[in-house]
Amino acid sequence: MSTHATRRTLLRILLSFAIAGAIAAGAMAYAVSRAGYWLEAPGQPPAHAEAIIVLGGNDGDRALRALGLYREGYAPKIVLTGLEHGNAVPPANLTWRAEFLVAQGVPKSALRLEVYSQNSYEEAENVLALMRRQGWRTVIAVSDPPHMRRLAWTWGRVFRGSGLNYVLVASAADWWVPGRWWRDERSGAFVISEYIKLAYYFAKR
Repeated sequence: MSTHATRRTLLRILLSFAIAGAIAAGAMAYAVSRAGYWLEAPGQPPAHAEAIIVLGGNDGDRALRALGLYREGYAPKIVLTGLEHGNAVPPANLTWRAEFLVAQGVPKSALRLEVYSQNSYEEAENVLALMRRQGWRTVIAVSDPPHMRRLAWTWGRVFRGSGLNYVLVASAADWWVPGRWWRDERSGAFVISEYIKLAYYFAKR
């Protein structure tokens, strides 16, 4: 093969690698840009239920969403569950939400505290057990938008075959920017954390 032919072959190979790299980079960039939308996609419109479950782990957006749903008549009970930011021992880490809801007009008789859950999977298991004890058929589970994908996977596994129902409703978190999640520190941290946790869940299944 002549030197000229060899050079042309090498150029074609390099061009092929360059095109493949550009396509891969473009696909990766698109996947990153859609990552937030994929996480929030399982969120559903609210539906009437026996109780609203406010999942733990945030600074109040979930309680605000639950308050709105309660006032709109979607359910007569609110259950506060899970852990909040910080190291307070249950139920101390739940009472600030209860106090806030009571101050906003929710009667204490409408509130329940679920103090045993340490993570999202335990929340699903303990809520299912509570539903069976109370005779509830449907609950609304409130969490932040990027938490919806993992909740759909977790609650789907726990509730499978139970005959009981749940509706996943996202909070109206003003910090959540699904189309630009990497530009906001809190959104970025949440997205990265969720993908790590999803990978862990899938690895353990």
